[in-house]
Amino acid sequence: PFYLGLRAFASDAPLITFMLVGGAVADRVDRRRILLTSQIFQMLFAAALGVLYALGRLGIVPILLIAFLTGLAQSQSAPTYQAVLTSLVPPQQIPNAVALNSLQFNLSRAVGPVIAGVILARWGTGPCFAVNAVSFLAVIVALWRIELPPPAPAKKETLGESLRTGLRHVWESPVLSVLTALGLTGSLFAFPLLTFLPVIAGDVLRTGAQGYSLLLSSFGVGAIGGAIATAQRGHVPGRGRLMLATLALYGVTALAAVLCGRQALAMALLFVAAWSLVTAFSTLNSLVQENAPDALRGRVLSIYGLAFRGGMPLGSLIAGALVRLLGAPAVLGSFSGVLALVSVAVYVRNSRLRAM
Repeated sequence: PFYLGLRAFASDAPLITFMLVGGAVADRVDRRRILLTSQIFQMLFAAALGVLYALGRLGIVPILLIAFLTGLAQSQSAPTYQAVLTSLVPPQQIPNAVALNSLQFNLSRAVGPVIAGVILARWGTGPCFAVNAVSFLAVIVALWRIELPPPAPAKKETLGESLRTGLRHVWESPVLSVLTALGLTGSLFAFPLLTFLPVIAGDVLRTGAQGYSLLLSSFGVGAIGGAIATAQRGHVPGRGRLMLATLALYGVTALAAVLCGRQALAMALLFVAAWSLVTAFSTLNSLVQENAPDALRGRVLSIYGLAFRGGMPLGSLIAGALVRLLGAPAVLGSFSGVLALVSVAVYVRNSRLRAM
C-alpha cells in the first residue's frame, strides 16, 4: 500500500505543480503540437515499462521515475486538452462536448481495468504494458488528423507575467472566481467518499470485498448515466441552478448512503449521488469554458483544473486524519453535509450564477 501511494504521489505531484505552466504554454504555442508531443512521450514511457519488465529490470525506482515523467507530460496536455474542446464544436454545443468528455473518462476508467485484468490473467504482465503503449497510437493518429485553429495572439510578456495575468483575471472575475472555488470545494468534500468506500463496505455495511464491488459498480453506472443525460441535455437555460442543485443533491444522497446501514439502499443512493455529481461537475466545467476568453483559455482552465485536481488529494488527506479519530461514517457524512450546505448557500446568495 505504501508504494502504491508513493506511485500515485509521483504521478500527481508534477501534474498539480506544473499545470499552471501548462495552461500558460497552451495560450502561446500551437495546441495540437503540445498534445501530440505529450501523447508521444507518454507512449514512450509506457513502452519503457514494458521493456524494463521484459529485461527483468523493473523495480521501484524506475516505476516512480516513469510515473513522475508521465505526470509531467500530462501537466502540459491536460489544460491544452480542455482548451481545444471549445474550438472543435460551436458554442451552443460546449456542454455536450464537456459531458461526452466526462463520459469517455468514466468509461475508460471502468473498462480499462477490466481489459487489463483479462490480459493479465491470460498472457501475463508484459503484454499489459505493450497494449497500453500501443493504445496511445489511436490518440496520436486522431490528433494528427484534426484541424485546430491557432491560439489567439498572445501579448509579449514573460511566462511569469502570463501566469499572473491569468490568476488576476480569475480572481477579479465575479463568475470565474466562484466557479473555481466551487470546483475546489466540490472535489475536496466529494471525492473522499470514493477513497473510503471500502471502509464503509467493511465496517458499516459488513459486506466485505463483494459488497464494495457492488457499491463501486452502482457509483460507476450512475456516473455514466449522468454523463449521458448531460450530453443529451446540451445548452439549456438554468444550468447554474442545475449545477448547484445537483451538487446539493449529491451531498444529501452521499450523506444518506454512508449512514443508512443497508447494502441495497446504499447502492441506490450511490447511483443517484454519482449521477448528480457528474451532472454538477460537467455543468460546472462547461460554465468555466464558456466564461473563459480565448486569449486566456489555457490559463483559466489550468487554474480551474489545479483547484479541482488539488482538492482531491487534499480532501482525502484531511478525511484520512479525521477518520482515525471520528470514524468513516461521521467524517464522510459531515463532508457530504458541508457540501450540500455550501451549494445551498451559493444558490441563495449568488444571483449571477442562478441566472446562467
